[in-house]
Amino acid sequence: MDAEVKVKPEQELDTPSLWRSIAESSPLPMAVLEGDGHIICYVNPIFCRLLGKGREDLIGNAFSGVALVGDECLSLLDRVYQTGHTEIHNGQEDGASHPFYWSYAMWPVLAANNSIVGAVFQVTEGTPFHQQAAAMNQALMIASVHQYELREEAETLNEQLRRANEDLKQFAFAASHDLQEPLRMITSYSQLLLKGYRGQLDSEAAVCVEFITKGARQMRDLLAGLLSYSAAGADSREGTAHINLNMVFEMVKQNLKVAIEESSAVVTSEHLPDIEGQQSHFVQLFQNLIGNAIKYRGERSPRIHVSAERHESGWRFAVTDNGMGIAPEYFAKIFGVFKRLHGQAIPGTGIGLAICQRVVERYGGRIWVESQASQGATFYFTLPMSGGIDE
Repeated sequence: MDAEVKVKPEQELDTPSLWRSIAESSPLPMAVLEGDGHIICYVNPIFCRLLGKGREDLIGNAFSGVALVGDECLSLLDRVYQTGHTEIHNGQEDGASHPFYWSYAMWPVLAANNSIVGAVFQVTEGTPFHQQAAAMNQALMIASVHQYELREEAETLNEQLRRANEDLKQFAFAASHDLQEPLRMITSYSQLLLKGYRGQLDSEAAVCVEFITKGARQMRDLLAGLLSYSAAGADSREGTAHINLNMVFEMVKQNLKVAIEESSAVVTSEHLPDIEGQQSHFVQLFQNLIGNAIKYRGERSPRIHVSAERHESGWRFAVTDNGMGIAPEYFAKIFGVFKRLHGQAIPGTGIGLAICQRVVERYGGRIWVESQASQGATFYFTLPMSGGIDE
């Protein structure tokens, strides 16, 4: 036997608070208007969501100012006041006011004497939420097309970059063989000329030959530096290996033995970690940093110290010296190719620090300097754990 359904008397349902509760919980947007001016006196929450506004922004304002309202809507509302009948919008597109399909109904609010004191406006279907979903789908489709176009553009750029790298490799090959060999010949024969005909050349001719020799050597050093710079950033088929940086440090000291002895430099280090990479890159890195510290020394004998410490997700290295130092305004400039602060007063190509930056960035780290003029300098660089660094 079915359970008995008890229905409350009509007078228990006929209360303002209950009808307001029904309107508040309605899934359809609803507004109540009063007077001939169609002033909004009530809106339910879904109506506020529809417009993206709060009740305080709507109540007390004319209904004609609502974004949804077009001329046809106002015309139907006037008809409600004139006839007292319900008017229904059939869902046709309503021009520029709201260029999408939707439907709504309006009916009068009657006073005790059956006079029309207001109207109820309710959206029934095809609300802008549907339009927003359609717009989102369209936006996603457009984004997908753009993503495809961007992918094609990226592939084109990658191909251009690949060709540029090939051209760079061809230049590097030419520089290492076709250009350096003639320079070697110029240097050798100019030196032979000075040795074999020194007594037969007047002083001016001898000076000219010396300038030729010096210029050829400088050009050869520049080409060698450019080759190192290219190799530091170019993709290599050589695989990575486990590298003991303490052994790299000793190798660099041996490479710089003459410069260390001539300057009476003291070069020390703490225990350095093992890493994964290509040994030649880190020989370049440490040799350029330590070599620069010796080259740009002050009046005192150079004291250079290399250290490393765990820092966040990787290692932070420091190469500290007591040399000439660097003014803060030059911190960024010194890492550029051919950037030199002392002109020809101190020999060099101006490529060393650019090579250091390229090596560090190749392994996902960064390099910077902290210094003051005449107070030495510390070059820091980081290597992340993602680069395969071990303790």
